[in-house]
Amino acid sequence: MRMSKGVVRPWAVSVWGVLALAPLAQAAEVASRIHSVTVYPGVAVVERVAKVPVGAKEVVLGCLSTQFDMAALRVEATPGLRVGAVSALTLPRDEAPACQNGPLEARITSLEERIQALQNEQASHELVLNVLKSLGQAEGAKPALSGPLGPTLAQVQRSGLEAGQQQQRLQRERDKLELELKPLKAQRARQQPPGDVRQLTVQVAAGQEGELRLSYQVPGATWAPAYRATLDLAAAQVDVERMAQVSQRSGEDWVGVAMRLSTGSPQAATQGPQPRPWQISPRPPLVERASAYGMPSPAPAPVAPKAAPLSNFGRSAEAEADMSFAVQVSQSEFATEFAVPGKVDVASGKQRVSFSLETARWPATVVVQAVPVQEASAWLVAEVARPAGVWPDGPMSLMRGTQAVGQSVWRQGNAERLSLPFGRDELVSVRSLPADERTSTTGFISSRQVRREARHYEVESRRKTPIALRVIEAFPVSTDEQITVQTKFEPAVDAQAWQSQPGIAQWQTTLKPGEVQRFKAEYLISVPKDLQVQERR
Repeated sequence: MRMSKGVVRPWAVSVWGVLALAPLAQAAEVASRIHSVTVYPGVAVVERVAKVPVGAKEVVLGCLSTQFDMAALRVEATPGLRVGAVSALTLPRDEAPACQNGPLEARITSLEERIQALQNEQASHELVLNVLKSLGQAEGAKPALSGPLGPTLAQVQRSGLEAGQQQQRLQRERDKLELELKPLKAQRARQQPPGDVRQLTVQVAAGQEGELRLSYQVPGATWAPAYRATLDLAAAQVDVERMAQVSQRSGEDWVGVAMRLSTGSPQAATQGPQPRPWQISPRPPLVERASAYGMPSPAPAPVAPKAAPLSNFGRSAEAEADMSFAVQVSQSEFATEFAVPGKVDVASGKQRVSFSLETARWPATVVVQAVPVQEASAWLVAEVARPAGVWPDGPMSLMRGTQAVGQSVWRQGNAERLSLPFGRDELVSVRSLPADERTSTTGFISSRQVRREARHYEVESRRKTPIALRVIEAFPVSTDEQITVQTKFEPAVDAQAWQSQPGIAQWQTTLKPGEVQRFKAEYLISVPKDLQVQERR
């Protein structure tokens, strides 16, 4: 449908009080509904639709949330409608009976009516029981049971028994309905707390029947990503399901709306940091105080700005504070949006609604990875190519086939390939073997101290198929020219900067079924005898 944009004039929003005092008898109060919602992290853009009858001069839209910003309100109209000033009026919810109606209110009213009907039926049975009791207490009623009135009184007795049983049945039904009613009332109290609602009055010129569309932002709405990764070891692939949890406290229930989820953020910074001048000037001369005893000191000279430390040459303390803005990045141009299929309901309150967004299947490189110096165990890792689009960080549940592995966190970062952990591999054993370590001194007067450190590992596969094995080893790295480090690896390592981290070496090999492989690392560390060193591992 082609829409002609109406204009919301700034002066129209500023005269709410004047327009709100205009008599509403000439205005047509129309019902509106939320048609679609786009949810961002921390905020939602709501689009509300209202039908406008032909010939209307003003339309009133009630029961709106007071949380949205009038400055961000946009009003559009279909062809044949012209939009004028827009005014707002805030009312207590108790003074707006129309705001009490809704699906939840209808259920509560229906239950209350059924409970009242049961109470009325109970009252009628109580009346019958009272009459029967009065007959039973009448003088001479018991002797009459053996006379001509005996059958009649026996029938009365049976009626009293049936009335008592009906009383018990009705009470059970009442208790059941009241249990059903109690949480609904609590939910109503959460969704419609005592407070205010907003009423909008829109001036229109309706030459024909048309439609108004209101778009506004509301805080208190958000969605959080979640992921489920399933490893198919035989096919060497990973299935990743993207999910979302939506919650909102906007004060309005979203019923039967079209929903989109976006990774963008309308509240993010819209402008990056601006350049600051860099000036280098000689420090003004300092005025020396008089040293003669008893001579008055001259007036102190203006204090020159404190020179920046050499480590931050040319950077002032104020510039340091401004640098925090450099990390704010607007994602609006690179956002990924998801259209939730069908129409969805999300009530305002504590409710959380989960949606499955999509499932992707990626080829994976499956590696058994071990860091023996830290733990003698092997772990399954699946490496996949970096997916396109924006994938926000979120919790991730891990499955290995139909077996639940545990929980992790999806963090995409800037890596070209992602490593997804899939738990311990119990069919691969890792052992640390004893190795020789010695410390000695060298030189004519023993000027240096030499330490030899060795690490020996053994890895055995009990798998029925070959596996890709990666053994990771951190080796010492000198940060001073006085300290020398010699390394020796058997077999030779494939890389000495695993994942671009200096000082992290890796052996990469294929381990056949039943095969045992050994890995050795030896380090010769030489330092001056009188130099105190520290090691961080």
